[in-house]
Amino acid sequence: MRSQSTFLFSLFSLLLQPHVSLFYSLQNCTIDFDDHSQIVCDHNKLTSVPPGLPKTATSLSVFDNDIQRIRQTDFKGFTRLQFLHLGMNDISHIEEGAFSDLSAVTEIMLSFNELTALTDNTFTGLSNLTSLYLNKNKIYSVSQYAFRPLKELQILDMGSNNLVQISNIINIVTHCPAIKNLSLNSNQLTSFESNLFPTHFLNLTQLDLQSNPLKRFRVHGNVFPSLNELRLPAIMPDCDWDVSDRSLTRVRSLIVELEFGIQVNLQLYKSIFQSVNKAESVYLSYSALESPEGLLPLTCEIPTLQKLDSFLNIIRILNETLLQSCTNLTELHLQTNSMSDLSDCSLCMMKQLTQLSIESNELSKIPTTIRNMSTLTYLSFEQNLITDLHCSDFSHLTSLSELNLNSNRISSLNSCMFKGLENLKILQVKNNFISLQLDSFGFTLAHLTHLNAAENSLRWFQKGTFKSMQSLVELNLKSNRYSIVDNGAFEGLTNLKTLTYSPSYFYIGDFTSFKQLEKLIMFVFYSTLNTTTNNDFSFNMSSLHELNVIVDVSTCFTWTRNLLNSIRNLRVLSFENYCCRVFDDDMFIVSPKLLRLQFINCDQFTHTSKLFHPLKDLNVLDLTNDNIQSLDFLRDANLTKVEKLILKDNKLLVINETVFETLTSLKHLDLSGNPFACNCSNAGFIDWVIRNKQVQVVNAFQYRCSSPPSEEGNFLLDFNVQSCWEFTGFLCFISSSALVLVTLLSSFTYHFLRWQLVYGYYLLLAFLYDSKKRRQGCPYIYDAFVSYNVHDEDWVYRELLPELEGVQGWRLCLHHRDFQPGKPIIENITDAIYSSRKTLCVISRRYLQSEWCSQEIQMASYRLFDEQKDVLILLFLEEISSNQLSPFYRMRKLVKSRTYLSWTQARNHRGLFWEKVQRALECDNEPADSHNPLTANVY
Repeated sequence: MRSQSTFLFSLFSLLLQPHVSLFYSLQNCTIDFDDHSQIVCDHNKLTSVPPGLPKTATSLSVFDNDIQRIRQTDFKGFTRLQFLHLGMNDISHIEEGAFSDLSAVTEIMLSFNELTALTDNTFTGLSNLTSLYLNKNKIYSVSQYAFRPLKELQILDMGSNNLVQISNIINIVTHCPAIKNLSLNSNQLTSFESNLFPTHFLNLTQLDLQSNPLKRFRVHGNVFPSLNELRLPAIMPDCDWDVSDRSLTRVRSLIVELEFGIQVNLQLYKSIFQSVNKAESVYLSYSALESPEGLLPLTCEIPTLQKLDSFLNIIRILNETLLQSCTNLTELHLQTNSMSDLSDCSLCMMKQLTQLSIESNELSKIPTTIRNMSTLTYLSFEQNLITDLHCSDFSHLTSLSELNLNSNRISSLNSCMFKGLENLKILQVKNNFISLQLDSFGFTLAHLTHLNAAENSLRWFQKGTFKSMQSLVELNLKSNRYSIVDNGAFEGLTNLKTLTYSPSYFYIGDFTSFKQLEKLIMFVFYSTLNTTTNNDFSFNMSSLHELNVIVDVSTCFTWTRNLLNSIRNLRVLSFENYCCRVFDDDMFIVSPKLLRLQFINCDQFTHTSKLFHPLKDLNVLDLTNDNIQSLDFLRDANLTKVEKLILKDNKLLVINETVFETLTSLKHLDLSGNPFACNCSNAGFIDWVIRNKQVQVVNAFQYRCSSPPSEEGNFLLDFNVQSCWEFTGFLCFISSSALVLVTLLSSFTYHFLRWQLVYGYYLLLAFLYDSKKRRQGCPYIYDAFVSYNVHDEDWVYRELLPELEGVQGWRLCLHHRDFQPGKPIIENITDAIYSSRKTLCVISRRYLQSEWCSQEIQMASYRLFDEQKDVLILLFLEEISSNQLSPFYRMRKLVKSRTYLSWTQARNHRGLFWEKVQRALECDNEPADSHNPLTANVY
């Protein structure tokens, strides 16, 4: 018995414990909201791959953790996995067969780990792998057959390791015939010789050897028939460069790394450039050369060169001779070269140049050399020191489609500066010092589609500023300064789709011109807006689908209702730092089509259920950092279609999990950064997080306790909720025990006492009926009601009825003859008994088995008890022993015995029998104690 109890207790405890495979809110991991087959376990300080992850996952990222070892069991059963990210861990060992079930994986990232050697069985099972990233490890050894399973490998990054021997590279490429991109940068390779490789690199298109101390580079024959891009390290002056003709003739892009402190051997570089004499693009990076004049001309001697990119070279002044031979260039990029000036004709020879970028330099003006370059389509002077623009700066750039002047010191713009730029579509003047008005230069920029003038100090938008910009689709006028906007300033922007704008105190216009606007971003900065008189701020933008309002923390923005009044097709609405007012409950009644709503960073945000009632189709609700202390407002918010709810960084201590029952479509819940209380008030929520199968509670296993002090800093889901349920469990035990006892007692009562209970029920019915009859004072209709079983009907009609009605003249009530049709049987029985002076029961074994006969005698018995008169006559047709009598019938012997009659004993004395029946019917109903011999055997 004791062992059985122990087993039951253990089973009960097991059922109460959460099973990790049932978790929907994965421990330390998150299921992607849009694609449930993608799992992210990043930045969680994991020491191993977490167990219990869904085997149906197609993408798994365990990036930036503390995993040191990949075990054989970590990825068992992940037969559908296609992408695996294990980067930035401390992985130093991968057990044999760890990837054996990953036949569907096409990409694995193992960058930034501690791997030192790749063994023969490291990649077993990865038969369909196409991309492998092993950069930033400490690999110094690759076994002969390590890459044998990777027949489909196309991209391999082995950069930033400790590879020294070329034999390691041979062990890789020998087994990977499909490889296209091979990166070996930042290793310790001193030589690269094609004759050492047993096979040609038939499919290789990109080879990266940068940051290797190469002393020998020998390539002969057509070993690279498909090579398109070659990245070379800083070449030592004494490097042995031995490349036969046509070996690298298919190279179209050459990236050369130049290192400070290494002398440039111009003759050697001439040989390099001659080896790639079909190159179209050359990128020279990080040389810090004081005199690059010799290298740049050599580069331009490549006859097919079209693109030249010089990054981090010191070119103080670009003169006429430096790029004199670069006549075929179509693209020139000179970034971060400390350049302060270009000579007047430094680019004159480039008659085919289409893209020119001179970014992150020290130019103070637009160089005159670009004038008349009618082939230019892209021009960028971003992040220089340009202060003024002149009307002739961009003259005759008739093909220019994009001009980037961001992050300079330009103070003004006027229409003459862009005269002639008829094909300009993108103009960027962000982050300058433009403080005056924008003149009406629209007539010169009729084809402009994008204008970014953000982060300036524009003070006045005159009427007609944009009147001729019908092609503009995106306009950014974000500013942290107030400005005057004339009525009609935005006239002409009929095709604008995206507007980023900072409404000001002095705004007197409207947005009625924006018939096609789809997205509006408003940056509100000034506290003066709190007293603005512009509450009639009007819109007429039926096409607007997205509105973002970002408010400065010191600003009170009060246009909300009018702002939304005419935007009835809004789908996305976002407010940030919008905290100075109480929202009306009917605020969103004008925006019934909202799908995404965001209120963030508002510690005064007031939230009621009615506020969200109009939002019948809302799908995403973000209430991050709004000082929310209770979620009760969600209970009646009617947000039945919300699938994603974000409540990060609020003040939630206790959460009632029943709130989420009203959010019937909820799938994604983020409660990160709340100060949870780890006590029994959150027990229900903790259990719900673990057991619910619909809602993913993002990062639930990282939620920490803020109270009580004994639990501070602990994980919320580590709190022992079982202790909260001990008393509840005891109550459940008592309730269950009581239920068992009641069930047993009910069964016992039904089996042994059911007739007594039925008897009591009918006694109650008789009592109620008798009380009613007594109040009504109804006279008797019959002398006797005859109660008999249908099987004894023949005796009743042959013997009893002729004698009592025919001979003695009594008026009898018979159920087949005198019961009222359509009336309930029990009522007919009761009426018959109380409408008769006596009840004559013709008892047989069949009678005792009849339900209705039992009810008749029970009713008559109650009348006997109630009136204390002998109203019941029992006539036994058969000999029946006492143990066959029901307790209902044996009660009669406690009253009188003289009316007990036996037909079997009266067959030889029929006259005497009927005389006794007559006496019983004639008696005055007073109790008598005489004993009749005809009833001596009936008890």
